[in-house]
Amino acid sequence: MSLKNRYLFIALLFSMSSLIPSQPLLSPSWTEWLWSFFITSPEKSSFQKAIATSKARGEALNLYDFFTQKETSDSLKEPEKAARKFKQAIKRAADKNDSMKRFKDHPEKFLFGVSSSSYQYEGGLDSNNANAIFYSKNNLAVAGDAIDFWNKYKTDIQDMKAQLGINSFRLSIAWERVQPHQDAWDLSMLNKYVDIIKTLKENGIEPIVVLHHYTIPQWFAEIDGFEKAENISYFVEFAKKMYEALQEHVTYWSTFNAIEGYAFKGYYKLDGPPGDPKKKSLFMTEKVMYNMLKAHQQCYDAIKKLYKEKYHNNQNVPVPQIGIQKNIVLFDPFQNETTNFCEKYGSKFICSFSSLLNNTIFFKFFKPPVPSWLIRYFNLSKLDWIGLNIYSNMLMLYAAPQKETLEERQTENLNYRNYPEGIYRAVKIIYDGIARPLNIPIIITENGIATKNDLSGNEKRTRFFQRALYTIRKLIEEGYPIIGYTPWASHDNYEWPSKEQPNPYNRPYGMFAVNFDTSSPHYLERTLKKGAEYYRDFISTYFGK
Repeated sequence: MSLKNRYLFIALLFSMSSLIPSQPLLSPSWTEWLWSFFITSPEKSSFQKAIATSKARGEALNLYDFFTQKETSDSLKEPEKAARKFKQAIKRAADKNDSMKRFKDHPEKFLFGVSSSSYQYEGGLDSNNANAIFYSKNNLAVAGDAIDFWNKYKTDIQDMKAQLGINSFRLSIAWERVQPHQDAWDLSMLNKYVDIIKTLKENGIEPIVVLHHYTIPQWFAEIDGFEKAENISYFVEFAKKMYEALQEHVTYWSTFNAIEGYAFKGYYKLDGPPGDPKKKSLFMTEKVMYNMLKAHQQCYDAIKKLYKEKYHNNQNVPVPQIGIQKNIVLFDPFQNETTNFCEKYGSKFICSFSSLLNNTIFFKFFKPPVPSWLIRYFNLSKLDWIGLNIYSNMLMLYAAPQKETLEERQTENLNYRNYPEGIYRAVKIIYDGIARPLNIPIIITENGIATKNDLSGNEKRTRFFQRALYTIRKLIEEGYPIIGYTPWASHDNYEWPSKEQPNPYNRPYGMFAVNFDTSSPHYLERTLKKGAEYYRDFISTYFGK
């Protein structure tokens, strides 16, 4: 091909780029192919070769065999060695990436933590919580005591620090606690949250405060919640109230944990409030998500304005870093030796459409149709960081998720496979979709595995975190701006019930096991799991202990 024709070919590719669907790791992207068209790529690491091999087979990324080999050939089982390599990767990244410069002299500031949420943890929230009222009406279990974090937080926080060694903890605020009625605030509840945050800080744990984690007050649900744009102002007032109370102690704020999870549960799958068949539609689902994104932007502006006002009086107030969390569900077409043409391509279409609804619309909201440098210069996106929730991929036959048949890939959550390599795919998606164009860092805010608290379950949990942390290190080495990892969850807890999975206590994600037997004298007793020891030892070495 002549040089002139080659450049014409490139121009044609660029003009078509907006029409080419992104299929990370299912096939090489056109930009990767174009780059290789001109220059030879440097020697790939064994990890990159494994990814390339999986791509060449035309399948969703599968690194299970690769990880298994690494456990013996590269001392993947040794948390001390893995942690030292991770720290080296952080230090090298600090010299190359603006978002990672914060670690140049302080790699210990990388956020290694765990996650929680108010309704699933605190207990005592059933009377004025829209989820609890929905579950009661549908004969599903409510949280009740949950793990009673509201009363046990002091010892829980001390134990998380002493036994697990974390330096960060993601927790949410129960809006219905601090604003039990539309026109009333409960200052005693507000002060209790202040004490919880202070206790975290006293124990050397950085709080990441989430303002909405799937639940709303019943009074807000009764005025149609986020279905109506005029209701956004209530959530903004709540955000302002929490910032004014916690401003001195909190740097990292998240407005919403996964708007798509909340909206699809309540307005399409009908697994959560309002769960009204009359409101079930993709249009209403998207409308609710849009209003939640608008609420994020208004909260961002309101908190930043309050910060500027407070800073004049108290220069010790940290600059609020405000983000939002995004669930990345990896939809892959189910294929085996019996899959026919219609099933293969029909499933591919459904997967592409599902990704459009879940990801593309979200990304476009934060990227106005102007150049990226203009978005960053004027901060049009109103995002300081992006949170990534990633658990698994879903193998879809048309619109029906298929059950996993391989034992090593099964978990106690029927919806999620044992798929730690999904972190690699999800980070690339969130980076290309939003972090790179906005030049913001990524915190992996949820990730984990539900396995039984027995010998085999804890072995599976250990292997999961070996592989997850290895994958995150490789991403950092490749230049992805990851500044934290707060897997789900600190403790076994109340998991959201549904008709398919009605038992909220049989999906144990926690680092600490919790005794949920109400007849036991050890009811709600906590015990660090054998399967959490790898994460504990990794963190201990990373922080030089």
